[in-house]
Amino acid sequence: MPKSAWAFVLAALGFLGTAAGDTTPPAGQAFGSANPHKISGYVVLLRLRTDIYLKWKATGKWPSDPTVDQALDGHSQYWEQQLRAGRAVLAGAMGGDYWDNTALVVFEAESLEQAQQIVEADPAVKAYAFQAQVRPFDVFWLTNKYSVIGQTPGGATAH
Repeated sequence: MPKSAWAFVLAALGFLGTAAGDTTPPAGQAFGSANPHKISGYVVLLRLRTDIYLKWKATGKWPSDPTVDQALDGHSQYWEQQLRAGRAVLAGAMGGDYWDNTALVVFEAESLEQAQQIVEADPAVKAYAFQAQVRPFDVFWLTNKYSVIGQTPGGATAH
């Protein structure tokens, strides 16, 4: 799979605000909820188009298609823009090499119709590189663990 196809997964790891794999809390640190109230939003479940996956799986080589590769690059950029705009809440993808792996993005929208429009504007969805399904999704709590790790005592983020 080309670097562009993995960009979504790596971008999802970047949302955590810590180095990948750095989940060791400071000694004696207790964690709680970062959100004081339920966040009502939507989740989009994304799956690589079956024929692309099957070609890649059967040959071990990514079936290079400039249109699909460009759409996958655009997908990562699109959701990064949604994050910066304050719409995206969380993104992630299943690991491993399984036919039924999905990625997901939890995001806020005014309505199901608007949520579907947001997802349909994703370049990888528009190019039919990803199959997408939008559903209502409530975030009851989101850990504050990752907003604490990597911060200095003054509250600034350490780099």
